[in-house]
Amino acid sequence: MTEKKSKQPFYLIDTDADFYRPFGVRLAICIAATSWAALEIWSRQPFWGIIAGATAVYCVYVLFLTYNPPPKQEAAVLTEEPGEDDNASGDKV
Repeated sequence: MTEKKSKQPFYLIDTDADFYRPFGVRLAICIAATSWAALEIWSRQPFWGIIAGATAVYCVYVLFLTYNPPPKQEAAVLTEEPGEDDNASGDKV
């Protein structure tokens, strides 16, 4: 049995998605998870408060402390030569 030393860590949040690139989106997710934890603790539900608190801590860890934004990808631009026709044989359809 061989171990892979270059294996990427497992994250529940896919930080390679462009959705997480803006700072405001990452901040809103962490605030929502923290608010959920506070609500559960305020309503005297300790089990769900711990679960929501752990979620908030995980979000802060993944989205701020270890976040490495994915490289930007250039959009492919297709340019068409003027006068160039899709029908190369010259037949009229």
